Amino acid sequence: MKEKRALLWRKRLFCVICLFAVFSGIFTDGIPVQRDSSTRTVKAAGSKWPTLSKQKVKGLSCGSAIVMELSTGTILYQKKMHKKFYPASITKILTAMLTAENTSPNEILTVSETAAYGISEGDSTVYSEPGEKLTIEECLYAIMLQSANELCLAVGEHISGSVKEFVKLMNKRVKELGLKDTHFNNPNGLPDEKHYTSAHDMAVIARTAMKNDLFKKVCGTKSYTCPKTNKHKEERFWPNHHQMMNAYEYPKYAYKYCTGGKTGFTRVSGNTLVTYAEKDGMELVCVVMKSGSPKNGEPNEYTDTTTLLNFGFENYRKHQISRDDTEINDSLFNTYGSYFDSKNSPVHLSGESSVILPKGVKLSKAKQEISYVKKKEIKEGDNIIGGVKYTYKGKTVGFSDIIYTKKTEDESSSLDSASRKMMNKEIGEMEAKRKKDEQNATFWRNIKNTLGTFFGYTAVRIGLAVLVLSLLLFLLIRFGRNFRMPRVRLPRFHFRRRDRSTGGYRNKRARRNYRRRRRTERRNGKSDFGSGRRRRNTRRYYEKKAVKTPKEKKKSSLQHGKKHKNTRESFGKNFFDF
Repeated sequence: MKEKRALLWRKRLFCVICLFAVFSGIFTDGIPVQRDSSTRTVKAAGSKWPTLSKQKVKGLSCGSAIVMELSTGTILYQKKMHKKFYPASITKILTAMLTAENTSPNEILTVSETAAYGISEGDSTVYSEPGEKLTIEECLYAIMLQSANELCLAVGEHISGSVKEFVKLMNKRVKELGLKDTHFNNPNGLPDEKHYTSAHDMAVIARTAMKNDLFKKVCGTKSYTCPKTNKHKEERFWPNHHQMMNAYEYPKYAYKYCTGGKTGFTRVSGNTLVTYAEKDGMELVCVVMKSGSPKNGEPNEYTDTTTLLNFGFENYRKHQISRDDTEINDSLFNTYGSYFDSKNSPVHLSGESSVILPKGVKLSKAKQEISYVKKKEIKEGDNIIGGVKYTYKGKTVGFSDIIYTKKTEDESSSLDSASRKMMNKEIGEMEAKRKKDEQNATFWRNIKNTLGTFFGYTAVRIGLAVLVLSLLLFLLIRFGRNFRMPRVRLPRFHFRRRDRSTGGYRNKRARRNYRRRRRTERRNGKSDFGSGRRRRNTRRYYEKKAVKTPKEKKKSSLQHGKKHKNTRESFGKNFFDF
């Protein structure tokens, strides 16, 4: 009985341990939690991109943010990057870019009365007066460093004839850049319901603006002294308001890698900030919107930007790609090996070709997708005949144009008609294969996304967990009966008592149970002894004594009689001897 009870308890303990293990595996992620507040860097063997630690994410005050690499447009970090916000004065980046593209630096601008008095009291201004003459370069310094609202109106009138037409030009350029979260209604960013943008779109605009040399020069200036004008007889000193670049008001927010930027603030938009930075040959732009103000302490727009830029520089590296990089360009240039001279090949990549990868990831890990232009007419000079897109873990990390340079003095290096036909045929086959691969990849990606969405619901996970537990419980009940745990004898650290007799009918408990069982059987009419009561003979279970002989019996009786006294009170065997 004791052995059966012990075996039963061992089975129950085993079931409890199994259920605990199953619950632990289903309701935990199985990934060790990283409690370090620093950023995580993924190694080459990892399958994920670097991510900002949860502690630092909680420390951000901004409503949305983005970090983008300038040369490739690779997004290194984003937080609600497509959410729409009021941009405030960072709108002036697009205004300054269009001004630099459509005018010359020494071009003279005359401030109109409409522009000079077209702003409200309290708006940022350099106090330009009607009829004041300024160069375009001076206007750009006033717009980017001092956030002069009246000069934004002035350059709009100068370029398009009116502010309304200039706003149309702004939205036209936004559409050309493929931006879908942006619509501008004025050139200076003052509050308007129809004037909004997102962190992503603002980063694309800022990236495009830095390609203009005049804008880059003005944006990267810490301070500028405006010479005398026909309305101002004294020079004016214009410091850059961006405290990470020119920390005259908040020295602790100075950032040594900062190369420029633009601030913005209205009561409706909160603080907005665009910051350019460069380190180890990699240029980043960071945009934060709806952020905190340094006047209210930390976190604020500057602490947010510093955190995000440090994350980008610490976790990513820029790889330059050239013709000699056989590590990644073998398949690219071998395609043209039969058509061009390998020593003086007219095929090359565009000027700055680079790839952004997490630190620790080799360039060979990047996947390249080559596309070619069909029916390209080859002219003298540089001709774009295709492009190379680099991806890593499903994310675009770089793009380069394939350029064919035709020289007039060397006709042998150009493509003849026969070679062109052969090339078009090969290009057609490659594109057909690429399209087929894309279709297959899209099919499996859709299945993966569907399954991921389905199993992402909490109700589905709970149902799956219940199903697994039910199946496991059924298996334990079905096959656990015949399972025997190995018996382990633990050492005893006490004195061993003398064994007591167990079993049989010498045991008091056994006799009691036997009597109880017989009483139950008699009540139910199943007794083997019949209806009458009979006294149970248990003498056979005890030790049998040897049968005495008559002499031994007589001797025993005589000894018994000797024990009694021969008195009148005696009632023994010798009573009549009295």
